[in-house]
Amino acid sequence: MKKILLIILLLSISCSDKEITYIGGKILKKTSDEISILKDEKLIKKIAINKNGEFFSKLDSINDGLYNFIHLPEFQYLIFEKGDSIVLRLDVLDFDESLVFTGKGSSKNNYLIDVFLKHEEENEFIKSKFKSNDINFIKIIDSLINVKITKFSKFKNSNKINRSTELILEYAIKLPIYSNVEYFISNFSSSIKSNDIYKYREDIDLNLETFSHFKPYLDYIISRTINHSNLNVNTGSHNSLNYNLKRLEFVNKNITHPKIKTKIYRYIGFEYLLKESELINIDTFLNKFLEYSNNISTNKEINELYNNIFILQVNNNMPQVNLVNEKNIVKDITEFYSDKPIIYVFWSYDQNSHQIALFNRINKILNLNSKFNIRTININDDNLKWKKIINLLKKRKKLHHFRSDDFDDMSKKMILNNLNKVIITNKYGKIKNILNVTDLEKLFNIN
Repeated sequence: MKKILLIILLLSISCSDKEITYIGGKILKKTSDEISILKDEKLIKKIAINKNGEFFSKLDSINDGLYNFIHLPEFQYLIFEKGDSIVLRLDVLDFDESLVFTGKGSSKNNYLIDVFLKHEEENEFIKSKFKSNDINFIKIIDSLINVKITKFSKFKNSNKINRSTELILEYAIKLPIYSNVEYFISNFSSSIKSNDIYKYREDIDLNLETFSHFKPYLDYIISRTINHSNLNVNTGSHNSLNYNLKRLEFVNKNITHPKIKTKIYRYIGFEYLLKESELINIDTFLNKFLEYSNNISTNKEINELYNNIFILQVNNNMPQVNLVNEKNIVKDITEFYSDKPIIYVFWSYDQNSHQIALFNRINKILNLNSKFNIRTININDDNLKWKKIINLLKKRKKLHHFRSDDFDDMSKKMILNNLNKVIITNKYGKIKNILNVTDLEKLFNIN
């Protein structure tokens, strides 16, 4: 406690320099030995945490705006204005709920955290009103917004904040609510009788660089692309070609800021390519994507994804990927020998429930069917921890364990967007089926 008081005293002394910004605090039950401060996904500073969970640092040449505070695996948003001297305290086991700020600049950050926590509660309330007709739903949203804006006005009257902070808090208040409005529109568009449901769109500027890395803002824009494609989500056509082409068109016409445009294009591109199974549709989509997008890095990513999808198709050979076996020997997956068809599954020791369920399924399959070899691929990089876990597993003649030698390379070539992916090959390594764990259970009639 004395050390925290000392930090606060140091901050109060230091804040006489209005251009220098400080941050310090205490983290209970820390999960890492450092915190990171980021601006627009770029690292500003890493700050060491001592054995008591305390840290303190000066932040040089910082601009006013929205930042990320990261203590792995958690993160939260922070608002900094030049000259702030912020002290935070949190318990990692209850990260958001326990996060409290003191010091100069604390009021706006406490308000921001309160806004986020309130939205978590209100989200369920709003969803419970989705069955209302649009007229009543609008009344509910108007009432909720009015209460929040009135409270925010009182906050501004008693706390001096600049225009940048005011805009951040205003958008933090409105965006999750407006995203729910867009969700209402996409689900009940056929029964909407009043155009008033669209009035909230006038409140949001889609081209504000301040929010180019603010998840609620990007989520809202993504919801707009869905609704402007004239899709009713109940039709289940999220991966249809025309729907996604219309989304690209909406972005091209309505978003001018390069960072925001690139992020939304990238999101739509990955979402579509990872869901669409028809190569001819992917070709059409890719041509239109590259016509609209002029970001070299994003276009390279999308092209790489397309090429990897093209390679990872039924009747093709497995892509070249290096794996490490239990003897620490690196082997190319295309050189594996097998006397039977192979089932490839993926797992992580950081996802315990998935790991347990997966190996239960594997043992059931091996008990029911002897016509396959099963190869598990672990995605983690700690060789000793991996070996410790697999040594505890039941030894099976047809079960072989491997670890990814280069996860980034493997995940791209295997199109590994989730750990439920399953790939089945013949004994020569030619792909015969690509499915998920649930489909695998059906294939083997596992109950």
